Order: sequence, then structure tokens, then C-alpha cells
Amino acid sequence: MRNLLILGVLILFGAGTVCAQTAPKAEFFAGYEYEHLNPGGFGCHGLGVNLAYNFNDWLGGVGDFGYCKETGLPSGVTAHDFNYMFGPRVTYRNYGKLNPFGQVLFGGQHLGTNGPSFNSFALTLGGGVDYKYNDRFHIRLIQVEYLRTHFGGTGQNNARIEAGLVYTF
Repeated sequence: MRNLLILGVLILFGAGTVCAQTAPKAEFFAGYEYEHLNPGGFGCHGLGVNLAYNFNDWLGGVGDFGYCKETGLPSGVTAHDFNYMFGPRVTYRNYGKLNPFGQVLFGGQHLGTNGPSFNSFALTLGGGVDYKYNDRFHIRLIQVEYLRTHFGGTGQNNARIEAGLVYTF
């Protein structure tokens, strides 16, 4: 009877560690965003933020927002882009301190100028790598994505690159 009681206690304590989630429940990212916009090859420098909720160790949902100001435009023209996208993220967390991830996001892109403004459907496909500095902070070493937009009846194939700091909770 005593051995059965000890076995029961060990199973209860063991079950808690088996059910423990090693991934943070949520992650908040803020950092530098660069977009290479086509046609024209204009650059867009700004800020990117996203909030990810992890359903388990490998699957999460992401809300992503970015703002940037376009550079290299003709004299007198000013423009800025704002994107808002949502979608799934898959992360591989058993790679030591490096956590590679991939994601597909869907949403919209707003292009504002000192004249008219335009809106477009936006899609990104890409991924990146986070370096786990400690339990609360990660460093997003790089995030590279293909960004598809459709302004003026023409599709654009763009690139988006981000790097910054991730806070986990």
C-alpha cells in the first residue's frame, strides 16, 4: 500500500511537468522595419510591432502592424505606408537559444501621399530567427518576408525586413 501511495504521488508530480508549456503564452515585438517597394525600388524605413499568442509550443496566432516613410521619391513627394496583417506562425523551439519561425499573414496596406491615398490587400510569407537572451527578452535577429500588394490595378512584389526586441509573458 505504501508503494502504491508513493507511485501515485510521483505520477501527480510528473504529470505537472509533462503538461507544462515551454513556450511563452504571448510575445510582443517592437523594432525596425524596412520595406523594399517595387516598382521603382523605393525604400521605406519605420517601425514594426506585433503581438503573438502561442496556442502550444509550436503554433501561434500573430497580429502585425507596421508604419514606414518612403525615401528616394521625386522632389516634393512624400509618402508613408501602414500595414495591418494577421495569421498563423509556426516556431521550432528545440534549437537551443535560437528559435526559427515561419508565418503567413493576410491583411491590408495603406499608402498615403501628400496627394491621394490608396488601400490594398496585403500578404506576407516568410520567417525569421529569435535569440533567447533570457526568459523575458528575446532578440529578433532577422525577419525576412515576401510582401505582396496590389495598388493601381498592378500587383507589386516587395520585400520586408525587421529586427528588434521581443518581450515574452
